[in-house]
Amino acid sequence: MGFLFGLVIGIVLMGVAVWVLMPKLMIRVYRSRLSFEETVSAIERNALSKNWKVPKIYDLQKTLQEAGHDDMTPVKILSICQPHHAYNILKNDADKIVTAIMPCRIGVFQAKDGGTRIAEMNMGLMSRMFGGNIAHVMSGVALEEAAMIRPLIE
Repeated sequence: MGFLFGLVIGIVLMGVAVWVLMPKLMIRVYRSRLSFEETVSAIERNALSKNWKVPKIYDLQKTLQEAGHDDMTPVKILSICQPHHAYNILKNDADKIVTAIMPCRIGVFQAKDGGTRIAEMNMGLMSRMFGGNIAHVMSGVALEEAAMIRPLIE
């Protein structure tokens, strides 16, 4: 009886730990050493210099202000794509499940304290969750994204 009780308590505690820690593990947030617009421009420039494409930069501040939310601070999301990595995933029907998180996105926002932050999904962790070809390709994506962001963070 004691073993079963201990097992149940262990499972519950593990569930709580995963619930609390997962958001902190899945999303990484860094403080940029540059201003908001400089950070957005630098990420775009770094991506293009590494043969990535930047098909869209979403200006969420503008979108939300147009909807009447005048107090929204600057927020932009850069959609970035490396065509060869994308092809190596999308050529396999079984791997197309990750289209829901494609293309890669990097968020840039101005915090209430005036500082600029960079937010990204933890692709290294995500890659390990999928395994196989997806893990192989996404682990390379993680390294390249880190190289784009690293020069900008404090």
